[in-house]
Amino acid sequence: MILATGASLLVLFSACEEKPPQAVEKPTPQTTNLETSRLGSAIDTYARTPSAENAADVDRAFAELGGEIAELDQQVTKVSGAEATEARTKADNLRTYRDKERLRYTEVQARVQTEKIQSGARDVGDKIEDAARKTGEGIKDAAGAVKDGVGDAVDSVKEKVND
Repeated sequence: MILATGASLLVLFSACEEKPPQAVEKPTPQTTNLETSRLGSAIDTYARTPSAENAADVDRAFAELGGEIAELDQQVTKVSGAEATEARTKADNLRTYRDKERLRYTEVQARVQTEKIQSGARDVGDKIEDAARKTGEGIKDAAGAVKDGVGDAVDSVKEKVND
């Protein structure tokens, strides 16, 4: 039973073999400001050290960039001419950057989750292998005990026959 389950899991996990990651390149903002710098740095930090705290920093940086975009959108409605065009261009550039960074962050999160799953699968595989080995050892021990028991019984019968 354990060996059948182990074989089933082995087939399942071999279907999840490693594929080369398709990393999304870090985008370069057309409009650079404090918010774009913070967002890029926060994602870089999360990619190096994925943690809940670093993920919260990324979320906060996205929110700050969203606030900057909203301010520019408001400015577009309050001004006209070249000022409005400039504000609209900056807002559009920041949106494009935000969207590319969102894609990169999503890819990093997916990679982190994939690594966790692969690590868990390896742990399960190791545990199944240990259980199968222990079961095999138990079967050997039981077979040895049965063999010894049968040998003792045969010896006993031989003694009775010779008597």
